[in-house]
Amino acid sequence: MPRIVAGSCNSYDLPQLKEFLTKALSELNFSFKNLKVLLKPNLLSGKSPRRAVNTHPLLVRATAEVLLERGCSLSVGDSPGFESTEKALERSGIMEVVRPLGIDVAAFRKRVIKKIDSGISPYREFVFGEDPLDYDLVVNMPKLKTHVMMGLTAGVKNTFGFVPSLDKARWHLRCGTDKNLFASVLMDIHRIANPGLTILDGIAAMDGDGPSHGRVRHLGLIAASDNAFSLDAFLEKALSFPFPTPISSLAEEREVLLEAKVVDLGMPRVTDFKMPETMKVDFNLPSVVRETARKVLLRKPKYRAKDCNMCRTCADVCPAKAVVIHDNGVRFDYAKCIRCYCCHEMCPTGAIRS
Repeated sequence: MPRIVAGSCNSYDLPQLKEFLTKALSELNFSFKNLKVLLKPNLLSGKSPRRAVNTHPLLVRATAEVLLERGCSLSVGDSPGFESTEKALERSGIMEVVRPLGIDVAAFRKRVIKKIDSGISPYREFVFGEDPLDYDLVVNMPKLKTHVMMGLTAGVKNTFGFVPSLDKARWHLRCGTDKNLFASVLMDIHRIANPGLTILDGIAAMDGDGPSHGRVRHLGLIAASDNAFSLDAFLEKALSFPFPTPISSLAEEREVLLEAKVVDLGMPRVTDFKMPETMKVDFNLPSVVRETARKVLLRKPKYRAKDCNMCRTCADVCPAKAVVIHDNGVRFDYAKCIRCYCCHEMCPTGAIRS
């Protein structure tokens, strides 16, 4: 049976974080030593910790110190949306705290072909920027955030970071507006990555129109689990989501979602956690009706000229090439737009809204 350990940390106080992690590893029956470990934080872009976009540097440091004390050798990395791993690590503050510990950087610039005989999605071949099989243990370190396309980005969604940036865009284009298809791809990628441990940063979280321009919330929530599917479903209930996200719904349907034992170490009660506006057309209707409603009501990305610095990031990251830059700003070709919201997610100034 999977296990989830949930607790409370009022701040990113290093001793407090290490105390929780030590208790969590004990509750999860992790007694390993001397392993080669990859720390895989959420490193969407090189944003300051106060923006609550990435896994907080001090949680990465606390995890690293606990594992180093067990004799493990560590690497840290992710494939950010639109910059190098090294640059994102520097700008996010993670490099500053891990460099003194002698931790290697996994740049996620490889092209590792991973093939599967069967899976949740109809696809059997995936490109990874780093091979999880090069490590004895992958530690998945998601940030608790809403996601304008998938509802929530937590344990399962975070392993999409194994896919190189350009290939992420190709998956968005291939799946289009079909959230269930994209969920199935994310699930297969997660099962290939196969993280043995997931440590969730919900101390400073994000609700509303996340994962980059939502509302920063101080929740004081921290959790760890040996099963990210179970952890994500647990979080959705704890946050009072009115219905399961596409990943959890499909995981239950395909019998991937298992009942978990929850160890409560003083988890805080969370109220008024806002879902993205884009998810409000996914109410509990029959699937055929829901798909029709989604096509009619699904929110379009919108442009706010006053916030734009004309950096062209929105056009560069759009997998459908639906963003057009002209002298007066940005225009969307909504006939091409697949509602993946990559433009919203990667806009550095918040000029693209969902």
